[in-house]
Amino acid sequence: MGIVGLIMLIALGLLGIASWLRQRKPEAAGPLAQLESVGGWIGLVGLVWGVFMLIQWIGAIGALAAAPLMMAIALASAISITALSLILAMPTVKTLAGSNGFTVKLEQTAAKLGPFKVFLGTVCLGLAVFSLVL
Repeated sequence: MGIVGLIMLIALGLLGIASWLRQRKPEAAGPLAQLESVGGWIGLVGLVWGVFMLIQWIGAIGALAAAPLMMAIALASAISITALSLILAMPTVKTLAGSNGFTVKLEQTAAKLGPFKVFLGTVCLGLAVFSLVL
């Protein structure tokens, strides 16, 4: 996955759990506000990176028999990065691309994923910790 994937997991994880964290620790509101101010751009970069990771995973599917645990972690990372990034990137995508058929479909998908934002953030942080330990 590399350092970029690890950074994306951590940044997206923090953005995903920001609302929950703000309720638990009100003193964290300042640093979280700074991170959330660029959350749309982080989401856009994460969306591109997640799609790239999915393409890499498909290209490396032959390694599934040799390293099934690593392939499962890589797939879970790619899916969680892509899903959480889609939620976070939608305002930025609509600003850049406008409203058309494609962005409407993306927005509908992001709306369906929206209730899982905190869960996806937790998954991203868990995968980041797991990747560091491994």
